[in-house]
Amino acid sequence: MTLTRRPWLLARSCCTHIGERFLLTHIYQRPFSNSKKLSRVPTPSNLAALKGILRVSEEVTDALATNKPVVALESTIYTHGALGNDLDLEGIVRRNGGVPAVVGVLGGIPTVGLLPEEVARMVEGSPKKVSRRDIAYLVGMGMTGNKIHGGTTIAGTMILARLAGIRVFGTGGLGGVHRGGHESFDISADLTELGRTRMAVISSGCKGFLDIPRTLEYLETQGVLVSTFTDGRAGPVDFPAFWARDSGVKSPSAVHDEEQAAAMILAQERLGIESGLLFANPIPEEFSIAQGEMNAVIEQAVDESTQQGALGSANTPFILKRIRELTDSRSVLANKILVQANVERATKIAVALSQLAATKPVPSNIKSVKQHSGFQPFESQSVSMDKTQIETEGTSQADILVAGSVAIDLSCDYVGRDALKHRAPHLHTSNPACIGQSIGGVGRNVALAAQRVMQSSKVRLCSIIGDDLAGSTILSSMQGSGMDTSCIKQLSRERYPTSRTAQYVAVNDANKNLVLGMADMGLFTAHSFPEHWNSMVKASKPKWLVVDGNWADHDIRAWIRAGKENHAHVAFEPVSKEKSTRLFCDEKGLESLGVFPEPSVDLATPNQYELAAMHAAAQRYEYLEDPRWWGIVDAFGMRGARDRFIRLTSASMTDAGIPQQVIQLLPYIPTIITKMGSNGALLTTILGKDDPRLLEPAYDRFILSRSFNNHPEVGGVYMRLFPVVEQIEDVVSVNGVGDTFLGVLIAGLAQGGKAENIVNLAQKGATLTLRSAQSVSEDLGILRNTMEDDDPMLSSSQDESDFASDEETASQTRKAKTFEKDSDEEELERFVLGDTANFRENLFRDDSRVNNADARFRDLDDIEENEPGTGLEDVDDADLFTFDIGGAGPSDGKELVVASVAKTHEIAEKDIPAWEDSDDERLTISLMDATQLRKLRISEAEDVVNGTEYTRRLRQQYLRLNSFPAWAREAEERPTKRRRRSSAAASDSDVSDDEVNNEEDGEASALPLDKFLRDASTLNNPKVQRTKRLRPEVIDIQRSRDIPDTHKDEVTSLAFHPEYPVLLSSSTSSVMHLHHINPTAHPTPNPLLTSVQVKQVPVRRAEFLYPTGDKIFFAGRRRYIHSWDLPTGTIQKTNKIQGHRLEQKTWERFKLSPCGQYLGLIASTRKGGGIINILNVNTMQWIAAARIDSRGGIADFSWWSNSHGLTILGRGGQVGEWSMASRRFLAIWNDEGSNGATVMALGGGNGPVLLGGHRWIAIGSNSGVTNIYDRQALILPSSDEELNIKERPEPARSFMQLTTPVTVLTFSPDGQLLAFASKHKKDALRLAHLPSCTVYRNWPTEQTPLGRISDVAFGRKSDLLAVGNDSGKIRLWEIRS
Repeated sequence: MTLTRRPWLLARSCCTHIGERFLLTHIYQRPFSNSKKLSRVPTPSNLAALKGILRVSEEVTDALATNKPVVALESTIYTHGALGNDLDLEGIVRRNGGVPAVVGVLGGIPTVGLLPEEVARMVEGSPKKVSRRDIAYLVGMGMTGNKIHGGTTIAGTMILARLAGIRVFGTGGLGGVHRGGHESFDISADLTELGRTRMAVISSGCKGFLDIPRTLEYLETQGVLVSTFTDGRAGPVDFPAFWARDSGVKSPSAVHDEEQAAAMILAQERLGIESGLLFANPIPEEFSIAQGEMNAVIEQAVDESTQQGALGSANTPFILKRIRELTDSRSVLANKILVQANVERATKIAVALSQLAATKPVPSNIKSVKQHSGFQPFESQSVSMDKTQIETEGTSQADILVAGSVAIDLSCDYVGRDALKHRAPHLHTSNPACIGQSIGGVGRNVALAAQRVMQSSKVRLCSIIGDDLAGSTILSSMQGSGMDTSCIKQLSRERYPTSRTAQYVAVNDANKNLVLGMADMGLFTAHSFPEHWNSMVKASKPKWLVVDGNWADHDIRAWIRAGKENHAHVAFEPVSKEKSTRLFCDEKGLESLGVFPEPSVDLATPNQYELAAMHAAAQRYEYLEDPRWWGIVDAFGMRGARDRFIRLTSASMTDAGIPQQVIQLLPYIPTIITKMGSNGALLTTILGKDDPRLLEPAYDRFILSRSFNNHPEVGGVYMRLFPVVEQIEDVVSVNGVGDTFLGVLIAGLAQGGKAENIVNLAQKGATLTLRSAQSVSEDLGILRNTMEDDDPMLSSSQDESDFASDEETASQTRKAKTFEKDSDEEELERFVLGDTANFRENLFRDDSRVNNADARFRDLDDIEENEPGTGLEDVDDADLFTFDIGGAGPSDGKELVVASVAKTHEIAEKDIPAWEDSDDERLTISLMDATQLRKLRISEAEDVVNGTEYTRRLRQQYLRLNSFPAWAREAEERPTKRRRRSSAAASDSDVSDDEVNNEEDGEASALPLDKFLRDASTLNNPKVQRTKRLRPEVIDIQRSRDIPDTHKDEVTSLAFHPEYPVLLSSSTSSVMHLHHINPTAHPTPNPLLTSVQVKQVPVRRAEFLYPTGDKIFFAGRRRYIHSWDLPTGTIQKTNKIQGHRLEQKTWERFKLSPCGQYLGLIASTRKGGGIINILNVNTMQWIAAARIDSRGGIADFSWWSNSHGLTILGRGGQVGEWSMASRRFLAIWNDEGSNGATVMALGGGNGPVLLGGHRWIAIGSNSGVTNIYDRQALILPSSDEELNIKERPEPARSFMQLTTPVTVLTFSPDGQLLAFASKHKKDALRLAHLPSCTVYRNWPTEQTPLGRISDVAFGRKSDLLAVGNDSGKIRLWEIRS
C-alpha cells in the first residue's frame, strides 16, 4: 500500500459532505435501555439536560435517524498521535458506505461529528487528553468561560458516541493491563469502560508491550465479549499483539465475517446487556512484524523504561518511542496500516448491522423479556411505546388516515349580564361563563367528520396521548364513537413521565365567536417516531393521508414522505397562523418539498390568515426562489392578472393579496381551498395539460389562465369562489367548523369525487357543526345520502378525478391546433428576421473616441487649478447620448438614434389600427416549427403563442434590427431647443460664467426602463431573505456566468440595483450597461437590458439612487454630472454648484447617501486640507461643506448607514466623524501606522448609533496594508453627553496580503465579507470574513481569472460577487453559505 503524504486537513477536505454541528435535539430518536448504568443518562426525563451540552453534527444526526451506518473515531489519534497527517480515516469510512463521526471536546463542548476545521483548531490549541474522568472537568470549565479543547481517548470516545446513539467504533490498539499491573494496578480505563458502556470496539487487540493474558482476564471479569477475526484461518486463533498477528495467547472466541459480528451487536442490544464488545482485527500480514522479533524489541524497551524510571502516564510514550527507534520506524508504518484496516472493518460491520436491524424484527421472546424484566433494549427501527391498543402489524387497510392531534377541548362562552351590549369578555378579571368539555383536536375532528359522512370504519386516526386521566377519557370517548383507535399511542408514565395529553381552551364571546384560544400541544413536538409512523401508513395503505400542523417541522416532512412512499394523496391542515408555517420551514437537513407535477402535498385548506403566514414563510425561506417554482409559475402565464382576479374573486380579496398568495403557493400545493368565513371558500387548482376542463365551455368562466409556453404538464389555472351555502344566525359553537369542512371534503375525495363538486357539501357539513355543541356534528350522516343521490357531486368514473393520472385523462383531450402561415406571413418573417447584425458589434463603429493622449487620464492629484474645461458643458445632451434597448443593431452601420417607446398596449379602442384583427387572439402559432421563428421565443421550451403575442414579438424584433425612420422619428421626438453659438465659443474650450448662466440645455431623454423593472417574467421581485452565516477561513464560492458584454476600456464602477437583480457597470470608454443578472437565461445568460453611450465623457463613477434605485447618477472627469431617471428616461445635467464653482473642477468623486437625499462631492481644491461639498439631490443645491485639515487632501469618504453624517479619510491618515445635524466633526482620530491613506469603507450593522450604525471601518493605504476597526471599540466611556473617541485606536486586524496600494474596499450588504483589492497588480484581490477578521485561504486561487481589479460589488443579498478589471471584463461568482 502506498501512503500519500499530504496535510491532514487537506486529506480530510476530500470528503464531500460533512454537516455542521447540530444541537442534540433528536437524541430521543435512538433511545437507550433502562439499565441502571450509563444508559440512564439519555432517557426522556433528563434529555433536556443533554440538549445544551452534547452536540452532534447534522450529518451524524440524520444518519442515526435514518438507520445509516455510523462509525465513531477518536480524536486523540489526531491531537496526541504520532502517525502523521495522512491517515484519511474519514475517507475510508465514506468509501465503504458509512458516515464518520470524529468525537472530541471542542472549547468545552463535547461534540460528535467534528468538522475538519474544528479538529484543526483543537490540534493548534494545546488540547488535553480526555478519558471518562476528564469529561466533566472540561465541560464544567467551559460553562464558566474557560474553554478547553480535548482529544478523547478510547474510553472518552465510547461514552460520547454512546450518548449520541452510535454503536460501532474503529480505533488502533486498546489499552490494557501493564506488565506488573498486579502490583502497580496500572490498568487502562479503556477496559473498565468496556465493562459498563455498550459499544462495539474494533481494534488490533491491545498494545503488544502490555500484559495480554491479564488484559483478557480483566475483560472477562468485566463481562466483555472478546472475539478475533479469523481472516480465513481454521481452528482457534491467537488474540493479536498489535504489530504482530499472533501473541501466543488464544482468543476467547472467533468471528468469521462482519455479518456475524453485526449479529452479536444486535443481540447484545436487544437483550439489554450494557457491557461492550471487543472485536480484534489482526494487522494485515504483509505489514506485520514477526512475533519473535517484536517480543525482543518490546522486552528491551520495557527494561529501559524501568531503568530510567518512566512510570505512570510517561510509561507508554517512552516505550512507543523506543519501539519506533529499535524497528527503524517499521512500527509506525504498521501502526498506520492497522488503524486504517480496523476503521475499514468497523465500517463494514456498521453497514451489516444497519442492514440486519432493518430486516430482523424483535423476537417474541425478547418482547416478553422487555415486559417482565424492566429492560428496554435499543431498537433501531422505532421507539417502542409501552401501551399500544393494537399492533401495527395487524392494522387493516383504510381509505383515510389522519395524522394529527387529539385533545381535551374546553369551551368557555361568555354569559355576563352585559353580554347584549358588551359581547366580549372583560380583560384582567374573572368573567361568568358557560364551560363545556368535549373531545377535540384537529386530527380527531377531521377523522370523526370523515367517518360520520362515510359511515365507514375505513377512517383511522394516528395520534399520541399521555398516560393520564385525560388520555383514558379520550380513548373511551373515541371507542364509544366507533372510531378506530389502533393507531393511538399512549406513552407510559414510567418511560415518559413528563408527557401530558394535549388540551385546548377556547374563550368565546357572547356570540360564540372565538376571542382567544390556548393550546397545550407540546406532546406532538416533543416526541418523534418516524419509523413507526411509516409502518402505520404502509399497513393502512390509505387513499388520502391528512397531516395537521401540530407536529414539529421535521415530523410533518416525515409524515408527508411516508404518504408519498406509500402512494397516498396528502392533504395539509394548517391548524393555526403560527403552525401553518411549519410546512414551509427551514429545509436545512430536510428533504425538499416536491413541486407540481410531483408535489409532496396535494391539497391544503388554510383560512386567509393561515394562507398569508404560509406565503410569508415560503418567502422567508426562499421557496419562491426555487428554479422549479419559477418553471411552474412562468407556465401559468399570469401577466396582468389583476382584472381576472377581481372578476373571479372580488376587489377587496385582490387588494388583500389572497389570490396572489394562492397562485404563488400553487406549485407546491396544486389544490388550495381557502376558507373565507362569511365570504365562502376559494378553490384554486392547477389544470394538467390535457385536462378536459380547459376545453369545455361550462368551465371557461373559471379558467384564470392558460399556459402558452408549451410546458409539458401545466395546462392552466382553475379558480372559483364558492359563496356560503347558508347564513347561520343561531350559532352554538365555532369549535371544529374548519375541521369538519376538511373531513367532509376528504371523505368525498376518497370516494372518487372532484373538489369543485364537494366544496358546497363540505360547507353544509360546517354549518351543521356551527349549530352543534360538539366539535363535530352528530348529524353529518345525512350528507351521505346527498353524496349518493346527487350525481354531480361525485364522479362516476375515476377518470374524472382531479387527482387521476395523466394516462387516465389523456384519452379525453384534444391538442390545440397550430395554423399554417400563409405566404404574406412568411415574407414578413424573412424581412424581419433576416438580419442578424448585433448592436454591440456596431456600437463603436462610428463613435468619436477621446484621442489616445486623453484615453487614460492623469491621476486626479495632477489636476491643476487653472485646467481649462472641455467645451462639452455647452453641448446639448441629446448630442451626447446613444441608447440601446438590447438585441441586434442596424447592419448598415448607421448611428443609433433615440426613439420613444410606443405604448402599443394603451391604444384606445377607437384608435385601434385597421391591421389589428380580433381573431388574432384565437390563433395559435408554433415558434418551434420554423428555425427563423425560434429567436422569438422567451425561453427554450416555449412553443405555441397566440396571434396577438406573435404580432407583438414580430414588431419588437423589427425595431431591434432596423433603425427608426427619419419621418417617424421627427413625429415621435420632442423638438429640441437649440442655442446659438459664436465662433469664439466653438473654438475656445473654456466656458465663461455668463455662457453657463445663459445656456438652454436641450432635454435629452433615455428609453424608459419601466418595462424592464416591472416585467415579472424578466426580473423577479426581491423576496424576504434570511441571513446566511458564512464560515471563516474557507468560503464556498463558485464561478457563475460572466457578463457577456465587454467594455472597450477599464471598468470604473459596478453597482447592483437595490431591489432588482440588475447590475450597472460603467467604463472610461464612455459607456454604461444595465444587465439582468440571470445566469440561466436563454439564449444569453445575464442578458443586456440597455446601454447608454455618453460621448467624450469617460464615466468614472455611476451609482443607483437609494433606496428605490429609480435614478442613476454618473460623472466623469468633467465639470458636470448627469442624473438618469429610469422610469421616464429623462437625463438631467448639473454643471455647477452655486457659489462653489471654482472648487469643483471635476464631479467624478461623488457618493450618494443611503437615504437618497444627499450627494457628497470631494472638491478639487486642497486649500485648508480638503473639502466635501454636500448637495440636496432633488434640487442639486449646496447645503453644507465638511472641511478636514489633512496633508494631501481627502483620500475618500463614506456615508453613515442612517445618512446622519459622514466618515472622512485624509491622505495623512486622519479620520473625521462629521455630523449632518451639527454641521461639525464629532471626533477626529488617526489610522494606525498610516502610510498614505487611499480608500476607506464602512460596513456591517449593530454598530454605535452615535456614529451612524455601521460596526466596521476599513482603511487601505499605499503600502498595501488594510486596517479594520470595530467602531464600537473606538468610543471611550464618558459621563457627559460628549462623544469621546480614542485618538489612536488599535485595529481589530491588519491585513497585509497585498503589496501594492489598496484601491478597492467593499463590504457585503450583510456585513459578513470585506473585499480589498489593488489595481496595480494582477489578481490582487482578497476576501475577509467578519466578525472573525480572517482572510479566506481557499479563494482566490492561482487559477482564478481576475486580472487587474478596478472595482468590486456585492449583490443585494450578499450572494453574488461582481469583479471588473482594466480590460473591460466583468466576472461573477456565487457565494454560498
